[in-house]
Amino acid sequence: MRNKAALAMTVFVIAFGMIGCQKSQKNADATEAATTEAVSTAEETTTAPAETEETTVESTEETGEEESKDAEIDYPTLPLPEFHYYGPEDWADYADGVCHFLVENSFGDVGSDLTICVPNVLKVDDSDPKDVKLWGDYVIHRYLLANTSLIDGSGSSFGGIAHIDASEGGPMVTDFEFLEDGSGFDASLDKLFGSVGLKAAYLDACINRDKYLSETLANYINNNGLYITQYQEYGWAPVPVLNAPPTREEDQQIHYAGNFAYTAQFDMREICAHEMDGADIFTNVNSDDWNDFLMEIYSRNGSDMDSAVSELKSNLFDENAILVRTDDVTFKDIEGCTSLVSDGPYKDGEHVYVNYFVPRNDDIFVIKISTSYCADEKKQMATDSIIEEFLGGMELE
Repeated sequence: MRNKAALAMTVFVIAFGMIGCQKSQKNADATEAATTEAVSTAEETTTAPAETEETTVESTEETGEEESKDAEIDYPTLPLPEFHYYGPEDWADYADGVCHFLVENSFGDVGSDLTICVPNVLKVDDSDPKDVKLWGDYVIHRYLLANTSLIDGSGSSFGGIAHIDASEGGPMVTDFEFLEDGSGFDASLDKLFGSVGLKAAYLDACINRDKYLSETLANYINNNGLYITQYQEYGWAPVPVLNAPPTREEDQQIHYAGNFAYTAQFDMREICAHEMDGADIFTNVNSDDWNDFLMEIYSRNGSDMDSAVSELKSNLFDENAILVRTDDVTFKDIEGCTSLVSDGPYKDGEHVYVNYFVPRNDDIFVIKISTSYCADEKKQMATDSIIEEFLGGMELE
């Protein structure tokens, strides 16, 4: 099975490099199989019995009902309402003030479609209105809106004691004693939480952050009447919003406008996107059904192909990877491209690289793909299929 899958991937890479991104690393028979299936489908369609008038009417009515339901969907639009903490706890107003303080001082004017702060207050001392103290854990999430989904772009967490002046008007944060990071964490945890018997409670709150996030997001969405059905953390499958309708199939599809004059489409249940300085990053959603993979897309100034290839090779995780270079290949109907592919056969768990260099004007468009090879043919083929579909839907401007 290992040799068969390895051969399949090798054949795909060569075929893809020559004819573009219509077929993936599945196997050499993919095109023939697709053609056979299309012919078979056409024959079945030709010989299938005609629909009865009754069936046609019912189908039309059902379609009309579906279109009517779709028309009623009120998609969320930007700007989204500002986040406020809507919890039922006695400390909710205090916590909302702390959340806004942390968001403002952590990210300032850095843009996102929605920034929320999930508080978990473990103890409140309001004996002095001028110095109300809250012991707690606060987690900030910054989201981008995509269809009816919130995609987590970045965030941070803060534990410690918030000091609030509630003597006049709304609560105002005057100070925050933060837990330290790294080697100073344990000592600061003992000092801030252990001294009041909350050390175990704080650690437990950290473990249950996902639960608090789910509740906080649902409250925000429901209070603002938003049609948002799911949220997603980078690298993980989307999570349904509590009590929200299921996400429609078409809303799982992301239409991505890249930073390097291209567009792409992908299923957010399979691929996550992340933007870094100088590159767009696409990685797999964690799953037992396919392998880990990473796709990096960037543009390199200049037209020196040898330098572009050397630069990419020097930045590979596997410094000893043996790569085969092929020039004058065609990618997406663009001639004169170069491919750089790992030499097979491949071993289970081995890093496999498939790279494309596409000359465009005065720069080189680079697609850098790395996967973790799996001897399980079914799993490997699923991985290849996801990558194939992504490349097939890519359009270069």
